[in-house]
Amino acid sequence: MPSPSVYTESVDHVYKTEDSMFLKNINKPKSLEMPSKRDMAKNLGKSLVKTAKAAVTGNKIIASSDLALQRASICKSCPWFVAKGQRCAKCGCVVPMKVYFEEEECPVKKW
Repeated sequence: MPSPSVYTESVDHVYKTEDSMFLKNINKPKSLEMPSKRDMAKNLGKSLVKTAKAAVTGNKIIASSDLALQRASICKSCPWFVAKGQRCAKCGCVVPMKVYFEEEECPVKKW
């Protein structure tokens, strides 16, 4: 897993002109729509199972404040982040809550 403080994003196309080069990521969402309620419920269920497994095996459940802040910062700069409601349009999670769970991970692998 990459370091939470390092973020890289793949570039889909490189456009070159005589004087400069432009990078473009065509995978960025054009409009942000939340996943269906069914998909969000499925994602929540997976998160609950991961957290329950961590609790049963004695693994850490709550992430440190520093790690949570790093994760939140990455999320807020992500094209999938919806500021209204502090949600992720990819998985539907409530970002301020998800970043505090140790076992959680970003659905687009940014942390």
